[in-house]
Order: sequence, then structure tokens, then C-alpha cells
Amino acid sequence: MSTTSAASASDMKGARVVLAMTAICMMVVGFNTTAVATILPNLKAEFDLTPSGLQWVMAIYTVVSAALVTIVSRLGDLTGKMGVFFAGMIVFAIGSASVLVSQDTTMLLVGRGAQGAGAAALFGTSLSLLTAATPEEKRASVTGAWGAIVGLAIGVGPIVGGSFAHYLSWRGVFATDLALLVAAFAIGLRVHKHGYVPDTRQSGAEFDLPGAIALVLLLGPLSFALSNGESHGWSSALTLVPLGISAVAAVALVITSRRSDDPLIELRYFRHPRYFMAAAGMFFTGFTLFCFFVYFNTFVQSPDAFGYSSVVAGAAIMPLSVSMFVVSVTAPRFLAPYSFRWPVLFGMGLMGVGLLLLTTTTSTTSYAEIWWKLIIVGIGLGIGFSLLPRLGLRLLPEEHMGQGSGVINAFLYFGATIGAVVGGVAEARTMRSGLSEVIAALPAGSTQREDLAHALTHGTPSQIQQMIAGLDPQSGAALAQALRDLQDNAFDSAMLVAALAALAAMVLSIFLLRGPVPPLHEAAKFTRN
Repeated sequence: MSTTSAASASDMKGARVVLAMTAICMMVVGFNTTAVATILPNLKAEFDLTPSGLQWVMAIYTVVSAALVTIVSRLGDLTGKMGVFFAGMIVFAIGSASVLVSQDTTMLLVGRGAQGAGAAALFGTSLSLLTAATPEEKRASVTGAWGAIVGLAIGVGPIVGGSFAHYLSWRGVFATDLALLVAAFAIGLRVHKHGYVPDTRQSGAEFDLPGAIALVLLLGPLSFALSNGESHGWSSALTLVPLGISAVAAVALVITSRRSDDPLIELRYFRHPRYFMAAAGMFFTGFTLFCFFVYFNTFVQSPDAFGYSSVVAGAAIMPLSVSMFVVSVTAPRFLAPYSFRWPVLFGMGLMGVGLLLLTTTTSTTSYAEIWWKLIIVGIGLGIGFSLLPRLGLRLLPEEHMGQGSGVINAFLYFGATIGAVVGGVAEARTMRSGLSEVIAALPAGSTQREDLAHALTHGTPSQIQQMIAGLDPQSGAALAQALRDLQDNAFDSAMLVAALAALAAMVLSIFLLRGPVPPLHEAAKFTRN
């Protein structure tokens, strides 16, 4: 074996160890992102959560992650990626332990927030760690494996959460976090001991504190306003004040980034169309993913739709999860030498088409009519998760890999937050409009009209069922069917929103990915004076 071959084999041995460490952490981050969606009914029952509180169990995780991922990624560039990654494991473990032993809503939400902070550190540095530890000629396949693991974890999250909730306890999800993080920490000690990750810290660089403050004030209040706008009212102070703070913070972020010698976010990289597409594509991928997962899971578990248990609901998504995993593993390996323009365009288009096909789903649809549509969506998601990060990071200089990884993942998390919110707004408005029609169609002279109208607008599903049972059989059956149709329309609205986001990404890729494949680190030219 030649010296070069031996060195390459040694490098790949280290890269595989780093991949094992990051893979375990990405499994933890990924399945926590979606497993919790499956156990929401259990959390609602145990902690007596209001609809707003239930929404924040999901939202606080993604909001904190989106706000912090770029900051901790930049800290990794300055202080060392491994230190930030270790800190992420510890913080995530603290959050998981807090949720595991939580006895009230406050402790539950604090734990979920800590998990979000830990996820930011893990997600923000994992890909740059892996990239730094892997020889350039092998990065495409290793990056694809990373994307596949993230996709698989997100895909199996619902069935993992559902299995724990159904057979043991929902708290088992968070006990599993701790076990996996201990294993990852042990592997991390080996990585540190053998120096498998090169030290790429920027000597003499300073942390952009004003930029970090501006970024938090941009993403945090914006996420809060969008998440609560529908419930508080879009013209209320609780919505407008956070939006105003975010607008001012956005201007401040641009100003501080231009004035800083070492900005938190190097905005000039966005002048490269492919880097811009990588970030925007991840936003739309996260948007589509969360809009689908949250509302598909809710729909198939509804007693008036498929009536699946949490376990069966998780299993129902497996065609998507498996196809996403297979494509994430294989796509980068075969496409590494070529332009990603057509594969990315094809992937975004497949997501859009698959979701448009799902808009025909009703409470009477059989699963045989759905599973192949999930495969189409899964293939598109697999292409997005595996190719988009690679598309952007290959353009950056080595010293800004951490920053670039953080920015791309921030777009992913923020897209996920917005996707869940916008899907919810579309679903809520469809329900509200449909309820008005249902209430208007109730018998005008009925003594139960007022009670029914109140139950339909403010009541729980069980209260509505009790009211329907009190009607004469013909009226009760007609009202129950109208409500099922309304639920079908609301689900269709959420899927349509997700489809439009994917198709917007497809159109964007047509314009931004034109031309030949650019050389490595080409975006660095935009920062030269």
C-alpha cells in the first residue's frame, strides 16, 4: 500500500468514528423532532395542557434551535467544534432528564427549551465536524450518510414515540435520549483523544456579539408572533410588538454584519446563487416536512378519519421514511461529480407532486391509496436532505464551514417552525369557515341550536359527540358527516400549503442553479476586498 493510500485509509477510519458519533446525536435530535408530535395526546392528558401550551411543547424546541444554531456554529469556528459539540450533548441530556422527571407544564417546557439549545449545538456543528474529518474526495458519500441518518431519525420518530406511549410510557422517549447520548459522549472522547477532527479554529477572530443579539431578537420574537398570531389575533399587541422587534433586529443584523470584520453571518456568501439556494432549499424542506408530519399524524389518529393508534400512525409513515433514507444514502454517491441542478429541481418537484396528490385524501380513503404517494414525498425529501447541505458547504472556505452549517440548519429549523404555523393557520381558517356554514345550516327553530353552535366553536371532541348523540338520528348523521367533510378539507388545506412551499423551492432552483458546477470554495471570492 502506498503512503498516500495508507493516509487516506487512516483518514477514513477517523471519519467513520466521527460519523458514528454524529449519527447517534442526529438520531437523538431527529427523532425528538417528530416523536413528540406522536405523544402530544399523552402530554395533553397528563399535564392538562391548553391548546396554546400543547403548541409550545413543539414550538419551543424548534424556536430555540433556530435562534441559537447559527450562534453556536460560529462559536465552534472560533473556540473549537468538538468543545461545542460536547456542550450540546450535555445540554440536551439535561433537557431530556428535565422532561423525563417533569411534574408540571413549566418543567416540561423548560426541558424542551434546553433540548432545543442542545440540538442547536449538535445540529450546528455535526456536519462541519464530519466535513473536516473526511477527505475531500469522500465527502459526498459521508455527507449523504449524514443526511440519510437525519432523514431516517425524523421518519422513525413517530413510530418510536408511538410505541413508547402505547406499550410503556411516553417518558421512555427521553430515557432513550440519555442512553444514546452517553454512548455518543464515549465515542466523542475517543475522537478527541485521537484527534480525528482537525483544529480549524480561526486565530485572532472575534465573536460578533451585536450580531448574535440581533439574530436572537429577530428569530425569537418572529417565531413567537407567527406561532401565536392566529390565537391572539394578527392585529393584537402580542403579535404586532414582536413583529416590530423582529423588523428592527433584521435591520440591525444587516448593519452589524456589514461593519464587523468577523460577522456572525457572512451575508456576502448569499450573493452566490448556489449557497442562497442551499439555505432557501433547506427552509422549504423543513417547512414541508413539519407541515406534513404534524397534520398527517393528527389526521390519521383522528377517530373521525382513520382512527389509527399512535403506533399504527407512526408505521403508516414508514414508506416515506424508508424511501427518504435510501435516496439520502445513494443520491450523493452517484451525483457527486455532476451539477445538482436537475436532481434538486426533481426532488423539490416530487415533494410538491406527492403532497398535491395527498390533498385528495378523505376519511374514507384507504391506506392502499396513500402509501405510494408517501414514497414520492420521501424521495423528494431524501434528495433535499442529502444534496442541499453539500451544495452550499462545498462553496465555503474551510474556516467558515461551521458558520455555513449553522446558517443552513438555522434555515431548516426556522422553516420547520413556520411550516407548522402556516399549516395550522390554513387548517384553522378552513375549519372556521366550514363551521360557520355548518352552524348556519342547523335548524333555525331548534332549541339545541345555541348549545350546538357553542360546542362546535369551543367544545372538545367528546362534547361535540355528546351533542350529536342528542339529535334525532337523521340530523345527527348529517351533522357528523358535515364535520368529517370539514376535517377532510382542513387536512387538504395543510397539504396544499406544504405542496406550494415545495413547488416554490422547485421554481427557485430553476433560476439559481444554472450554469456549470462551480469550483470548491468559490463563495470566498465575495468576501475579498
